[in-house]
Amino acid sequence: MKTVPAIKLSAVIVVVLGLTGGKALAAAAASDTAANYVGTWSTTPANLGSGFGAWNTTNNNANPPYAGTYLDQTSYNNSDAVLSGGYAWGTYANGGNGNGLFYMNRAFNIGAGGTANLFNQTFSIGLGSKSLTSGSITLNIGTAFSLGYTGGGPDNFTLSVDGGAGSLVPVTAAQLNAGILVSLAVSGPVNSTSEGYGLTISPFAGGSPLYTTSGTFNSSAYTTSSFSFTDFNTSGDQFVNNPTITPEPSSLSLLGLGALGALGMYRRSRKE
Repeated sequence: MKTVPAIKLSAVIVVVLGLTGGKALAAAAASDTAANYVGTWSTTPANLGSGFGAWNTTNNNANPPYAGTYLDQTSYNNSDAVLSGGYAWGTYANGGNGNGLFYMNRAFNIGAGGTANLFNQTFSIGLGSKSLTSGSITLNIGTAFSLGYTGGGPDNFTLSVDGGAGSLVPVTAAQLNAGILVSLAVSGPVNSTSEGYGLTISPFAGGSPLYTTSGTFNSSAYTTSSFSFTDFNTSGDQFVNNPTITPEPSSLSLLGLGALGALGMYRRSRKE
């Protein structure tokens, strides 16, 4: 009988990566929701959920008229449309003198691909507002993407990629008030001047996208390894919920097919 050396598990992993075109995920899968923080949320929150680094918050105006955060919930009169499990993170920056600011940030953890940057993954997060007629909010994903809205001006978001000039995104304050879900999908080639991305903004409650765009960014110079939300001198309260990092569906299916093929090779070698 011909003797065939057994294939080691490490070799199986190599074969899987080969069959998926090297499309290993980078940042660790992650998820969190405001409902995890009942009774514990503050300006120095615990680090709950999974896959994210520690919370980092800045409260730039602890004196009247105040800036800060709270846990919004279904029973509040100002409950927002991005409630999930009955809760959302609320922020306020009522700095009538121009210095009200609340900032919240979380880094992504390093995943199996050896980096905390997104790759063949989608980061998504819910945003909402009760009133945004003055001041501004900004969602940053690493240093590569910045999505902002300024009250009292043109009724649209703006999107900046790689620190460039902002382009208008036709999503309005009324749609923000109703709750939106921002999703950024990042693909290859990794660590290059032309890494691909797709950005989609949809109703948080579900439904057809309000806006989609795609293009490339310089991932050799700009990161996708964290998210931050800034509430600056705004009217009303703003809301954030449900940050997640998930594999792109195409990458997940390829990984599954690669794993099945490699597992079959491994089993056959063991039998022989």
